[in-house]
Amino acid sequence: MDNSTKNSILIVDDEKSNILYLNNILGADYEIYIAKDGPRAIELAKEFAPDLILLDIIMPGMDGYEIFEALKTSDTTKAIPIIFVTGLSGSADESKGLILGAEDYIAKPFNDEIVRLRVRNQIKIVNQMRAIVEKELAEHKLQMKTKFLSRLSHEMLTPMNAIIGMTKISQMEDDIDAIQDHLVTIENSSNDLLDLIQNVLELDEGDEKPTELFGY
Repeated sequence: MDNSTKNSILIVDDEKSNILYLNNILGADYEIYIAKDGPRAIELAKEFAPDLILLDIIMPGMDGYEIFEALKTSDTTKAIPIIFVTGLSGSADESKGLILGAEDYIAKPFNDEIVRLRVRNQIKIVNQMRAIVEKELAEHKLQMKTKFLSRLSHEMLTPMNAIIGMTKISQMEDDIDAIQDHLVTIENSSNDLLDLIQNVLELDEGDEKPTELFGY
């Protein structure tokens, strides 16, 4: 990823000390957003679409599990990976988070290296998936462009051939009425070609579906 663009992390925790700690060890490498309760976490997740969410389980009002379920039931936020962060002990608590679909689990008290590694691993996966999607989109756009140019050449050749053909026939024609008919065909084909060129010129630069110009 471009060094000028940092991955982003949403930290959801109601304890100031935890927020300060996580921001201190992660802030230099990632863009950090902070939420101290569930509603604010959901709001920020929808607004900024962070690359990763670190979610505390013991929270006032909505607990971490409830926040998790709310995020995963929203089309806007359901794809954001979540790591549960908690001081709860016991495998049952960890298992519950993983069963819900959390990507990982960080236990308190924090270990600097473990936090960095687990965050880094998830961000690496996010970036790899993003690269795959971008590659597929680029390949799709290239295919669409090739298809568009092929169809465009065909659509342009049709009126051009009519113009050239009718012009040659008119040059050899003695019948005035026949020449007038040929001129009408030439005019209609010229207008069709002009309309096609105008439509191409009016296409937005970022249009992802230029083939709609031809009705497909």
